[in-house]
Amino acid sequence: MSGLKFRRQALALILLPVFGFPSQELSQSPDSERLRPDQLQYYLIQAFHADSAKSRHPLNHIGIQVQPSAIGYLVTAVLEGYPAHLAGINRGDVIQSVNALPYHPVYSFNQAASEPDDFTRASTSYEIEWLRNNNTLSASLKPVYENLYDSYRSATLNSIQEFSSGNKLVGYVRLWGFSRSSNDLVSFRQILAKFDDCDGLIIDLRDAYGFLAHQHLDLLFPSRRRLFQLGGVNNEHVDLPHVESAPNGDYYQKPIAVLLNSATEGGAELFAYQLAKLERVITVGEATKGRIGDYHQASGKESAGLEYQPAVETLIDGSVFESSGLQPKQTVPYPFSQATRGDPQYEAALLTLLGII
Repeated sequence: MSGLKFRRQALALILLPVFGFPSQELSQSPDSERLRPDQLQYYLIQAFHADSAKSRHPLNHIGIQVQPSAIGYLVTAVLEGYPAHLAGINRGDVIQSVNALPYHPVYSFNQAASEPDDFTRASTSYEIEWLRNNNTLSASLKPVYENLYDSYRSATLNSIQEFSSGNKLVGYVRLWGFSRSSNDLVSFRQILAKFDDCDGLIIDLRDAYGFLAHQHLDLLFPSRRRLFQLGGVNNEHVDLPHVESAPNGDYYQKPIAVLLNSATEGGAELFAYQLAKLERVITVGEATKGRIGDYHQASGKESAGLEYQPAVETLIDGSVFESSGLQPKQTVPYPFSQATRGDPQYEAALLTLLGII
């Protein structure tokens, strides 16, 4: 993992490998290619690129991803096991207020006057109101005080499920983020090992991002012979040595359904691209955007921001992946504004997987 230490309002001019935190909130802003300290994405980038655990900036949050709407903030994803999830807040809900004041993803729970590295733990609960299908719901939530790297890692572990469908056993995991740290690679191996007895597996990469390592793929491929070739300008999202490995008999060999959406970015996109080469893998959902570029420290008045730089000179199997992305084999739309208890993408993935196994 590359190292990065953020400092108050004075960051060195450096390259940042983008993790591509879901860009819906960003895309609605006038400055559509810049992350700022008033956006959750900023803190995700900081946490994943910090040079040590102590350098990751914690903040109070309830475990959601959002984008602005005309009547509040639309929830685009909810982290398993975090306050919003436990309170029943769903994708498609619109957060309107916190303690009767307009909701802000960062400053409703953190002091707006403080620097990003000076947020302090919230000591009280907050009354939160949200809309669902024109109905107002509310709950009292106490945010967690945690850096987003740890939150996304925990949410991945919280998402793990096994369930029976007929006489088949199906596994499910939502891989929120990819990391090349030794601990996270061991955790990834342990996660896959949990599904050894399953007849098939659903890997949910919606809203996922991160750094891809060859160790991730070694657990799913018999060798490195079929791994994609990285060419052109080097890309920090991926570490694939051009070394042929010995035949690997210890890899997950069951059918897999991979869930994608437009917020699947960075190393997660490349992970899905590689998995799609396997005949036993079906990709389901929406096309990814092809965002595997870098972030640079912004110049000018908003010096605390990070500007996205597209990876237009990075080649994946001889082609430019940036802005092209991956088209799933089975397209299933699921707009963020669709507030429903069902999940058409997941349901389609499950039905397709059961048809294979």
